[in-house]
Amino acid sequence: MDRIDAILALLHDDDPAVQESLLNRLGADPTLLDRTWLAATATSAVDVPPPALVQMVLRADAEALVDAFADADDLEAGVWLLPRLHGPRSDYRTAGAAALDALAERVRAAGAAENGATIAEFLGGQCGFAGDHDDYDNPLNTFMPWVLERRCGLPIVLTVLWLLMGRRLQVDIQAIAMPGHVLGRWPGGYLDLFEGGRMVTREELDARIRVFSDTAQPYLAPAGDRALLRRMARNLTHAYLRREDAVRATIAHGLATC
Repeated sequence: MDRIDAILALLHDDDPAVQESLLNRLGADPTLLDRTWLAATATSAVDVPPPALVQMVLRADAEALVDAFADADDLEAGVWLLPRLHGPRSDYRTAGAAALDALAERVRAAGAAENGATIAEFLGGQCGFAGDHDDYDNPLNTFMPWVLERRCGLPIVLTVLWLLMGRRLQVDIQAIAMPGHVLGRWPGGYLDLFEGGRMVTREELDARIRVFSDTAQPYLAPAGDRALLRRMARNLTHAYLRREDAVRATIAHGLATC
């Protein structure tokens, strides 16, 4: 057994003293940490890297991830960085952008690229995208790769998916970030992507907003890319705090404030 294999074996040891000693050693040697991570993710014998190693890599990469997120120049760039909280050091953008391109072509081929409502109807009806009512706070509901795979997510991420479709198809649509909910807006009205693209009346919006404020107008202004990304990061902060995952919650908070 070589050095890296020995480290991987020890990472599965339940003895706290062994874990603390090993993690201190990896934390003090970035090169050794990198080699251990490459070995853990390259062998088919290890389907998922040891949780302790994942936490170490998250800590080591935290500053670089926050900096990259702060420098993200548009919504899609930031969307593919967020999943690194779940699986660090992975390229989610290459495969993810290709998946969105393919989905946009499906929308176009189906004749559903006419407007925001037809896109929403295709996503909700033909593709089955809808909100996760059963496990709402699951962090996977905020990560686009898993939203595409599971066909469910939070209101904001489903609305972001709809926005990214609209941008690919050159359709005029916007996101509205209300308190506690995010909706889509197009020239024909409002849509709730969490409810499969259901049309929402202005009266319903006013009733929702009155719970929080007597002034509706600020909440009906379009949400910019950075505001949406920060809100997604805040959702992750709360989700990880509820799961007592302090490392991921701390990094998510850093993302939300940059």
